Amino acid sequence: MPTPCSGRSTRTRAACVSIPFVTLALILLDAAMEGKKVVLGMLATGGVFIGVIALGQLTHWLGARRDKH
Repeated sequence: MPTPCSGRSTRTRAACVSIPFVTLALILLDAAMEGKKVVLGMLATGGVFIGVIALGQLTHWLGARRDKH
């Protein structure tokens, strides 16, 4: 019984080589999309932290300004 990549098979040698590469490309593409989601989540979290800090500084500045007048 011939194997899929043996000389007697109807598949070409290029098809036998490209299947692992296609599988690897799909795995890497999935990992890249997951990484993109993680990075965007981290940026959103950092944005929330910066927003909270900016709001706190603004209220502190407004309170100090109100005390001077």
